[in-house]
Amino acid sequence: HLSEFGITVDGEVRFDREGVAGHARQLANRVKGNLEGSLVALNVDIVDGRGVLTGAPHEVRDESSGKVYTARDIVLAPGSVPFVPPGVEVDEKTVYTSDGALELQSVPEWVAIVGSGYIGLEFSDVYTALGSEVTFIEALPNIMPTFDREIAKQAERLLIRDRPIDYRTNVFASKVTPGIPGEKPVTIEMIDADTKEHVETLEVDAAMVATGRVPNTANMGLEDAGIETSRGFVAVDEKMRVLTS
Repeated sequence: HLSEFGITVDGEVRFDREGVAGHARQLANRVKGNLEGSLVALNVDIVDGRGVLTGAPHEVRDESSGKVYTARDIVLAPGSVPFVPPGVEVDEKTVYTSDGALELQSVPEWVAIVGSGYIGLEFSDVYTALGSEVTFIEALPNIMPTFDREIAKQAERLLIRDRPIDYRTNVFASKVTPGIPGEKPVTIEMIDADTKEHVETLEVDAAMVATGRVPNTANMGLEDAGIETSRGFVAVDEKMRVLTS
């Protein structure tokens, strides 16, 4: 079954980039399909679109079609999107978020990963397995700063130490400029996290932005409905009802 994962064994082990990416898409589609099937079985109507509050009570508008739906109660569950820091330009080709990285459009020889949390660590495992060199860029003094320190030590021993991975800590990627595959490198300007002075500029084949995720609540009409938010998070009471101003 290795071919289903994009891996072939014919004298030596090889991988097919498109096959690996296709397997990832297939898994995601399978989960999505199973969830939709469960909802349909429960007589839930599914509308493909993006819902926006109209500002009127009990109303949601489909942003693409303009159709307005009414309901007794409305649940806000928009999920999250990757956070892209200021100064970072994302083209989802040479500079990409974790969402773009799942497409695996290429396997860069050298990829910088901005952020060293669990998302960045997982992708460094994938990239090094496929033959890439990886450089972490971390704003805090230690890599994997949010990990329990014992877990971080084990992760460094198992997933970093014996692999082509290095890292820069206590620096910000203040400016990231996309490149052109095979022609122009991605440039990453780094500044000291304390002094804010320029310390180094890296030129790499690709850069992945793994600096966390934020609520996907922008442009949902929350302000028009008077719903209170803080940095994108919806304020609620003890019964999970939204707070309004």
